[in-house]
Amino acid sequence: MKLYEMLRKAQEPKGYHFNRDRELVWDLLAALLLNRERYGYRCCHCRLAAGDRDRDRDIICPCAYREADIRQYGSCYCNIYVTHAWN
Repeated sequence: MKLYEMLRKAQEPKGYHFNRDRELVWDLLAALLLNRERYGYRCCHCRLAAGDRDRDRDIICPCAYREADIRQYGSCYCNIYVTHAWN
């Protein structure tokens, strides 16, 4: 999947890795693509989107909450991004 490779190449150098559960990752990426079709941007499926890009800026994947979640829990809320140690 193109989106997987694009995000992997952009996020791994920053220390963010995809969850090793590939089935989960594919499902989450499919949800991001579905939201891109719906709204025109890849808003996180686990948060309620307003349908307005400016209002949803904080939940466009990778969302604004990812860094704090990963720092505290080792994973973002939806578990698509995790630390190397978490995996």
